[in-house]
Amino acid sequence: MWCLVSQPNSVILEVEVDPRAKGQECLEKVCQCLGVGHEADYFGLKYHSAKGEELWLNLRNPLERQVAGAPPHRLALRVKFWVPPHLLLQETTRHQFYLHARLDLLEGRLKAPGWGLAARLAALVAQADCGDYQPLSPPPSACDLAVQDGEPRPADFPLLVAAQLAAVKGMKASTAEYWLLKEVSYMEDFGQEVFQNRAGGEAGSPGLGVGPHGVVLYHADHAKQSSIAYTAIQSAASCRRMFHLVYLESDGEERVFSLKLDTCQAASGLYRAITEKHAFYSCETVRSAVTTQFIRDLKGTIVSIFNEDTSLGKKYVFDIRRTCREVYDNARRALYQPVSAPFPPAEALGSSPETPECGRCADDQCQSKQKLSSFVEAMSCRICMDRVIDTAFFPCAHMMTCSDCAARCERCPLCRAHIDHSCRIFLPIEVLSCEDGPCAAK
Repeated sequence: MWCLVSQPNSVILEVEVDPRAKGQECLEKVCQCLGVGHEADYFGLKYHSAKGEELWLNLRNPLERQVAGAPPHRLALRVKFWVPPHLLLQETTRHQFYLHARLDLLEGRLKAPGWGLAARLAALVAQADCGDYQPLSPPPSACDLAVQDGEPRPADFPLLVAAQLAAVKGMKASTAEYWLLKEVSYMEDFGQEVFQNRAGGEAGSPGLGVGPHGVVLYHADHAKQSSIAYTAIQSAASCRRMFHLVYLESDGEERVFSLKLDTCQAASGLYRAITEKHAFYSCETVRSAVTTQFIRDLKGTIVSIFNEDTSLGKKYVFDIRRTCREVYDNARRALYQPVSAPFPPAEALGSSPETPECGRCADDQCQSKQKLSSFVEAMSCRICMDRVIDTAFFPCAHMMTCSDCAARCERCPLCRAHIDHSCRIFLPIEVLSCEDGPCAAK
């Protein structure tokens, strides 16, 4: 069975899976093609239901039970759990985050707080897509951005974008993508998924946004009403098209918020989004009460009366496997910790014991090269990965960037603490020349 999976830049991947395959198999094959296998937990697949709604595919359930119609099935690869760019360890993962953020900016789902920031975002998008801007060229298409305050775009907005383009001239595409994600991560609606009655059944129908820190109640005009932390939520439940949320106000008074959505699937999707995002961002690990929760269709319910352990008609409600901390730790172990394996026999290597292959031997010179490579990588700037770390942030005292990247940071990329000042550090000459000097020749 073939699945056509579209990326945020409209590039379509063709993936072949078993007709009875689950959604996780399809996602893993897509991420393997893109090179983001170790950080696949940040992503999900979306599909259009029979009523035209865009819903998240449950990765633990079979594809054929969720996607209507005959193959090939059309799916969309999207970021499901947003994290700041400094937590992304692979360049390919960061690029997919950038493509999704760029799409949300151009389509108005992400709105800048003001036109000054909108001009900088437009310049970073243009720099990442087209490189250095030529003054005689037409304005980049990234100028068509929206802002949260709803003010009309100023007449000199293209000039503001041109000034920002001059400031980022010479910046690499990967660096521009990083700084765009960094600016977007400061926005209030970063990582939010908004649910609203789009059919407009009732006048003044409110909406609800589910984000990394909690839920946000919106008026009908998408104006922010109030924010509710996950710790203040008492209960959440969906009943057909209605969704009910019970939470505590700051004064300790209990309130009930109800939202009528277009379909029963949308109400179930809202309940699922709150549970999964709360587990991903706020919990140390995913509890078994979340991973084992399931429902049955009518046929499976009837069979379960006679056989309680049957898997017929069984559908899992949630498909989250790891929390934010677990995804980062697992990816870091897989990418940076060496895999220790027993030395294979000489017959398996196809060579004599006196000439073992590199990477599988205990040769002192081979191990020295591996240690040197790891040391040089550890001393590289965590943002541009081109220059040596030479700047420390205070008061947190973290060292992870070069002086050029440190000049653009307002907060520490590691601990998110505010930077009062930064100080240039000078490493020993042996460290600076280790990549090209005598050490590299060993």
